[in-house]
Amino acid sequence: MAKKTPNQFRAGQVTVVGRPNAGKSTLINALVGQKVSIVTPLPQTTRGILRATYWDERGQIIFWDTPGIFYRRAPFLSQKISTSLTQSLEIADLLLYVIDQNRPRGPEENIILGRARQFPKPKILVFNKIDIKGSNYRYQYETFSDEFSATVSVSALHHTHLKTLMEQIFLRLPLTSQPLFNSNQFQGQRSPDLTPKKFIAEIIREKAFLTLRQEVPYILTVKITQIKEEEKIFRIEGVILIVDDRYRKIIIGKNGTTLKQIGTLARKEIELITNKKVFLHLIVQTDPHWPEHF
Repeated sequence: MAKKTPNQFRAGQVTVVGRPNAGKSTLINALVGQKVSIVTPLPQTTRGILRATYWDERGQIIFWDTPGIFYRRAPFLSQKISTSLTQSLEIADLLLYVIDQNRPRGPEENIILGRARQFPKPKILVFNKIDIKGSNYRYQYETFSDEFSATVSVSALHHTHLKTLMEQIFLRLPLTSQPLFNSNQFQGQRSPDLTPKKFIAEIIREKAFLTLRQEVPYILTVKITQIKEEEKIFRIEGVILIVDDRYRKIIIGKNGTTLKQIGTLARKEIELITNKKVFLHLIVQTDPHWPEHF
C-alpha cells in the first residue's frame, strides 16, 4: 500500500446528535470498535457528552457522543446539556444526525433539526436500525434529507453499512498535515474523556438501567469513591445517587437482591475488560441536589 502523503490525511471532529434511543452510542461504539458509551434500550442514558477517537491510514476522527434531546427534562440537566451540546457543535467539522426510522417524528426531532439547519459545515443524515422489521416512518424524515450532504442507512447493532458511513465521513473532513491528537497521548485509550472512575461508573449506571427498567426515573447517577488495584484483584467502591428517597427501596430490592444483581452484572463486565478479579461494593444514597452539580 502506498504511503499516505500529507495532503491525503484528513482529521476532524464529528458531533453525533439525535433524539433519545436513536442508537447514537451504539453507532459510535461500533465505529470506534470499543465500548466508550453506555448502551441500553432506554432513552437518555448518555447524560454527559463523551469523546471517542478513531484513526487509520486515512486520518483521524474525534467523535462527540451527545445526549438525546428530550422535549421535557429536569431544568438543571436541561440547561447544562444544552450548553455542552452547543459547545460540541461549535468545534465540530461535521455533524451526524442519527434517526431511528422506526419511530414517528416528534417535538424533539424539530429541536434537533433546527440545530442541524444552523450548522454551517457538512452534515450527514444517518437512518439507523434498518434491521428492524415493522413500522417504518422514514418517509417522514426524507422531506428534509436534501438539506444534508449525504444520507446513509445503517444498522449500528449489526454493523451494516458502517464502512460506507466511514467513507462518507472521511470524504468530508478537512485535509491536514497532522492529526489533532497523537495516539500516545491517550496511552491506547480510544476515549480520552473516560477516566477509569468515570468508565466504571458508566458501566454500573448502564446495568442499573437494564435491571430497573421503568421502575425509577432516569435522574440517577453513579459515583465511584475508590478504586484500589492489588496484585490479583480490583477493589471498587461506588455510590448510586438518586434524587428522591422513595426510590431507595426499589434500587436495593428485597433483602438487597436488586442492588446485588446490578453489582453482579457490572462486576462481570469490568472483569472481562480488565482481565482481573473485581470486588465491587455499592451503596444507595439520596441527594436531591446532585443534578445541580452535574
